[in-house]
Amino acid sequence: MTATTATRPALQQTLFELTPDQAAQVREAASRITALPNEQADEFCRQALDASFDLPVELRKAVLNFSDVGSDTGIMVVRGLHVDEDLVDTPLSNSEGIGQRTEFVKEMGAIAHLLGTMVGYQAENGGRLIQDMVPNPKLAMTQQSQSSKVELEAHTEQCFSDLKPDYVILGALRGDPNAFTYCYAAHKFVEHFTEDELRQLREPRWMTQIDDSFKPYIPDPNAVRGPYPILTGPEDDPYILIDQDLMHGVTKDAQELLDKVVQTYVAHRDGHALQAGDMLMLDNPRAMHGRSQYTPRFDGKDRFIARGFVVRDRRRLWPWLLDDRRTVAAQYS
Repeated sequence: MTATTATRPALQQTLFELTPDQAAQVREAASRITALPNEQADEFCRQALDASFDLPVELRKAVLNFSDVGSDTGIMVVRGLHVDEDLVDTPLSNSEGIGQRTEFVKEMGAIAHLLGTMVGYQAENGGRLIQDMVPNPKLAMTQQSQSSKVELEAHTEQCFSDLKPDYVILGALRGDPNAFTYCYAAHKFVEHFTEDELRQLREPRWMTQIDDSFKPYIPDPNAVRGPYPILTGPEDDPYILIDQDLMHGVTKDAQELLDKVVQTYVAHRDGHALQAGDMLMLDNPRAMHGRSQYTPRFDGKDRFIARGFVVRDRRRLWPWLLDDRRTVAAQYS
């Protein structure tokens, strides 16, 4: 018998623009979701999974292909979703949980369940399945999702945790043309490094601190975790672990290589300015990401993003979930 070499499917295109008929079909499928994601998380996810079977065939194929092989940029954007006509003003903080009550979030939930299943993290906005990402004037200069006046630096979501999400989903209820979500796929990143550098990047030579939002829950909040490699997985489809703010090399050479990783990201990253009706799905293991700085007006019409997290297999998290079986207990993160 002669062995054959399998041909990998083509990478998914970054942008999938819905036709009016497809957008109507998505809205119809999602309209049957009645549960609220933050009050009835498990039921919301079950209803969203059921709705995902009635999404347009072309959309289902595209999202499933993205889940399988990724995209050239590390993200996929679905454009043209319905945004509620009666959307309230953008709040000044994420404490109100406004996004979860929108029809738009139901559409997000249905599409997200083609990738896996949604989960919450106790240290992220109290474990809410859907979090409001809005410019908060008190957090404008921080390295947090509610910042605005500084660039959100390159990172893997929850790089310090073994329980990190497989996907981050961002849905734009309101956009800002000057707020770019940056991303850089690991398979493009490796083109800029020598064989010796790539070998070093696969060695456990980097330590990481814990994100500030998790520290109140962690038994040892000042712990430094690692060492970790930056690259893992197959050479032609690598995974990447990075945090520009929290990570450091264990040697001078390792730190210099980390600096080159960040410089390469800045020089070659892709940027996408979310507009109302966009849903962005980030392949967390396959791409690093960040966000540009921008200038909010705090007039009720600022950028308003609904964020969620998706894992491929929730069962791998069960020992660390709260009783709701949807929320990762922060002390284990």
